[in-house]
Amino acid sequence: MEFKKPRESLVQNITFMAMMAAINVVFVVLTTLVPVLVFLIVFILPLTSVLVTLHCKKIYFPIYAVATIGLCLICTIWKIDDTIFYVIPSIITGFVFGLLVQYKVPSFWIIISTTIIQIGFTYASMPLIKFMTGRDIVEVFASAFGILDFKYLNYVVPCFIFFIALGQEIIAYFIIADELPKFGYELNEPKNLPLSLFICLNSAIVLSIIFIFIYGPLSYLFMLFALLLAIYSLIYLIKANKPWIYASLVSGFILALFLFAICYPLVKEPLGLVFINIYFFIVSIIVFINNYLFKQKNIATIK
Repeated sequence: MEFKKPRESLVQNITFMAMMAAINVVFVVLTTLVPVLVFLIVFILPLTSVLVTLHCKKIYFPIYAVATIGLCLICTIWKIDDTIFYVIPSIITGFVFGLLVQYKVPSFWIIISTTIIQIGFTYASMPLIKFMTGRDIVEVFASAFGILDFKYLNYVVPCFIFFIALGQEIIAYFIIADELPKFGYELNEPKNLPLSLFICLNSAIVLSIIFIFIYGPLSYLFMLFALLLAIYSLIYLIKANKPWIYASLVSGFILALFLFAICYPLVKEPLGLVFINIYFFIVSIIVFINNYLFKQKNIATIK
C-alpha cells in the first residue's frame, strides 16, 4: 500500500482506517493477554492515529476513533480499564500530533501539547475507572511502589502522572518521528527559541508560585512544566557557545541558591522546593536577553 499518497475516496479512507483499527485491536488484545506488553499500546496507537490523521480526511477520523474504541472494548470486555486508560488518550494524542505535524508546529510544542492532553485524560479516566471497575489507579500504583502510606502522596501523584505522560509522549515522539519520513512528512525543528516559549516558561513559574497558596500539588505540577521548558532553554543557551551566557548561568545558579535558602522556610512543607523556580526565572531572563534584546540591537546596528 502506498502511504505517501493521501486517501481521497470514501472507500480508500475506510479501508485505511479499518487496517489501522485492526492493528490497534490486535495489540490491545495481546497486551491484555500478556500484561507485560501493555506499553506497546503507548507506542503503536499514537502512530496509527497519526497516520490516519495525515492520510485520511479529517471528517472521517471520528469514525476511526469510535470504531477502534468500540472494538477494543468488545475484545477486552473483561479488562476495559486498559481501553479507558491507554487506548482513548493514545488515539486523541495521535490525532493532535498529526494535526500539529501538518501545520508544521515545532516538535517541542508537539511534545508539550500531547503531554498536557495525556495528563488531562489520565486525571479524567481515574474516577471513571474507579466507578466502572472499583479499582483506584492511584492506590494500585502507590501500592506497587510501596508509598501508599506516604505522608505527601497527594504531592507525588501529579508528579508521577507528569513523568509518565512526558516519558510516554517522548518515546512515542521518537518512534513516530523516525517513521514519518518514510511516509513523506518531516518534523519542524526550529533553530531559535520562539518568544512563546519564554512566555510559557514564565507563566508556568507564576502559576507554580500562585498555587502554593491555593492547592500545593498543582504547584508542583506547574513547577515540572517550568523545569521542562527551562531544560529546553538551557540546551539552546549552551549550544549558543557564548562566554557571557556560561558566566550568567553559573552566577545565576549561585544567586538562586541564596534566594532559595531564604525563601524555603517561608512556606510549609513540602512546598519549599517550589522555589527552585527562581533559577528557572533567571534562565528565562538570559534567554530573553540573548534571543531578543541582542537580536533587536543587532538589527538596529545593521540598519
